[in-house]
Amino acid sequence: MKILVAIDGSDCSQRALLYVLEHTALFGSAPELTLINVHRPIPSARAKAWVGQDVVDHYYKEEAEIALAPARALLAKHQRNAGELLKIGEPGQEVAAAANDGFDLIVMGTKGRTGLANLLMGSAATSALAESKVPVLLVK
Repeated sequence: MKILVAIDGSDCSQRALLYVLEHTALFGSAPELTLINVHRPIPSARAKAWVGQDVVDHYYKEEAEIALAPARALLAKHQRNAGELLKIGEPGQEVAAAANDGFDLIVMGTKGRTGLANLLMGSAATSALAESKVPVLLVK
């Protein structure tokens, strides 16, 4: 089973990865894990023009390293390996698009917001649920 785990550096995403690592038997004999980290694009084209594409690319890579570091440590502790995908875009959409390209399951952490809070703040999990063609497991 190919599992895509969304990692944003938050405690919620760490709990999602930990759930997969501690419940491996639920996902078959040897699930193949891939971590995905998505950053929203820098909003201003002028900002990109001002600092240059190399600086922007370095920023995205640096932010991904910060977000993925705790997940890599957790994988090492459990003696597991995982592939990595780094994407720029809207998190829920990018996670769903990546998963629709050959994965069997998306695993995401969620803060468990409901109602108005979720509507006002949006949710990568809500977007991934709406756009994914594969099952989505949300870990609270």
